[in-house]
Amino acid sequence: MMQHFIGVDVGGTHTRLQLMDDAGSFSGYRKVATASWAQRPDPLAALAALIAECRQGGAVAQVMLGLPGILSRDRRRVLSLPFIPALDQRPVAELLAERLGLPVRMDKDVNHLLWWDLQQFPVLPQVAAGLYLGTGMGNSLWLNDDFYHGAHGAAGELGHIPWPGHQGDCPCGKRGCVESLTSGHWLTGWAQRNAPDTPFAQLFERHGEHPELQQFIERLAQTIAIEMNILDPQRLILGGGVIAMAGFPLAWLEREIRRHLRGPQPAQGLAISISRITDETGSKGACLAARRYFQLTGEHQQ
Repeated sequence: MMQHFIGVDVGGTHTRLQLMDDAGSFSGYRKVATASWAQRPDPLAALAALIAECRQGGAVAQVMLGLPGILSRDRRRVLSLPFIPALDQRPVAELLAERLGLPVRMDKDVNHLLWWDLQQFPVLPQVAAGLYLGTGMGNSLWLNDDFYHGAHGAAGELGHIPWPGHQGDCPCGKRGCVESLTSGHWLTGWAQRNAPDTPFAQLFERHGEHPELQQFIERLAQTIAIEMNILDPQRLILGGGVIAMAGFPLAWLEREIRRHLRGPQPAQGLAISISRITDETGSKGACLAARRYFQLTGEHQQ
């Protein structure tokens, strides 16, 4: 019997769901407002109902949930999900599995983006990093042929390293985080103050020569270079809505990253790729991650 995998990509604004069979064919893509289930009295029950609608009558081997928060190392408990605090400190995957009668796993959403991108190469690198710049700074680490979660589950919080001399508030509750200076959120504020008549998507096209936007690129390059010099990966993948903006100075960003890299390595060995993310990439990557987990564990339908 053909098995199916459900990928669920939960974002602050939208939740995206996708079905994939074990041959890798996708179907049933659906996009709904996250508030449509997250603001219900019982958000887990509402999310379970949404996932159940994706089954389409086929046998489902695994459900994979991607969340933009911090999860426990074993990926069984949500530690911090700022926009859905009702899920904090709860074993979300286990509770969903009980409601659905299906195996459910969860991971950081950015790991599913990187997993999708890594599948586009003929050979998986042993060490890779993904930097996805959107509203915040998403960071995924692939070390020694697996995702690296850290001792407590919070690895890859690159956006929350302190930036020297900066004391601005960060949505995480701390002060001075580089993400509060180098993210889509910061760009939105800058555009409102300095270019209110410019459509946000054209910000770099029209104002890319502004010194403060050039400083933005330099901060981004330095932040990325810090991680590259620590990890020495074979490949860095850059993606996210900010990276995809018209006129974004990709070539300059890459030059600045390389300028800050230790030589001869990782400066000479690092390959840099650009992610071609679409609206469906997160849910597709979650489907692929569901199949990978199923194959690794041999877990069977409950």
